Amino acid sequence: MTTSKITKNYDFIDTMRFIAMIGIVMEHSSPFLGLKLITLHDQIIQTVSLQFIKFGTIVFFILAGFLIGDKFNEYTTKQYLGRRLHTTFRPWIFWVSVLIVLFYIDQSVRYFKGSEVLGFSHPLEYILNRLHFIIVETSFWFIINFMICISILLVFRKYMYNIAFGAILSVLSLFYSVNLYFHWLPTGHTTALVGFVFYLWLGVILHKYFAEFQNWVNKQSFLLISLTLLLTFVISCVETINLIQLGSNDSGNTLRFSNIIFSLVSFVFLYKYCNFSLIEKLKPRSMTFGIHLLHHILIIIFLPMILGPLHIVYATQSVWNLFFLQFAVFALIYAATYALVYYIGKSKKWKWTVGQ
Repeated sequence: MTTSKITKNYDFIDTMRFIAMIGIVMEHSSPFLGLKLITLHDQIIQTVSLQFIKFGTIVFFILAGFLIGDKFNEYTTKQYLGRRLHTTFRPWIFWVSVLIVLFYIDQSVRYFKGSEVLGFSHPLEYILNRLHFIIVETSFWFIINFMICISILLVFRKYMYNIAFGAILSVLSLFYSVNLYFHWLPTGHTTALVGFVFYLWLGVILHKYFAEFQNWVNKQSFLLISLTLLLTFVISCVETINLIQLGSNDSGNTLRFSNIIFSLVSFVFLYKYCNFSLIEKLKPRSMTFGIHLLHHILIIIFLPMILGPLHIVYATQSVWNLFFLQFAVFALIYAATYALVYYIGKSKKWKWTVGQ
């Protein structure tokens, strides 16, 4: 495979990451997220609304693995990790710090209004609680997990192209799929520290055999890929409903086996049919990381300031109101985040904070 051929196809990475990020922001801002709905009808609407955007995380890991495969010949393991820490972890620390400051501003307002607040009465307990919340329950988990996954992959670098190594990683991922039913470990996908290494490895393998992948995809018809995507989507919804009926607290887990397959088929579909030139005008390469870092801050801190005065309480809304709210809230959060990242990126002093 020639260098020019690989470079030409880097456009698909930017486009797919941008689309995947749209799905991730919509999921995180969805009013359905975390709600316990009672009737089967409502559960179906909730499941469908969340499932069609559930491919983003696995797609992100595959694309990151593809880029790792590209850089293997340019950097040593130490150089690569050092570069990642500088370009990825430093902005992460900055925005985590910003979020902590915002939490303390909120605590201060409550305190001066006369409320008893944990941030002042038990500051160490509060800061540890907030750090746990940020790392485990928000989108900031991704960078920590991502760095752990990269480190694991690079530690076993000499086995990188070994199929047996990939098989072991796939078993580790599937363990979390089975764990949803047996609860041997906490089920949250944010705590699945080794569950996503396989998808990084898959991206590395994709880079090595990219010409073969292209040839295979080009032979597949739109009808076949679309029907497979629809089938895996339906199966993913069925598994989610089944987990809800079983009383699972994590029925929409990313590492459900059905969602893994759905995400892989989504990857093929996005690669072949969603390389839109319009997306390139939105500068996906320079915007996506910043959107990832900032969007959950807006959801956690600023969205309640908008919904409160409007007296919008998700738990009291009908399922169809929630359905339409999902798209309205997403549009608001995404547009605001995009604007913030865009203007921060124009600052020579601060553009590093959004990965530019």
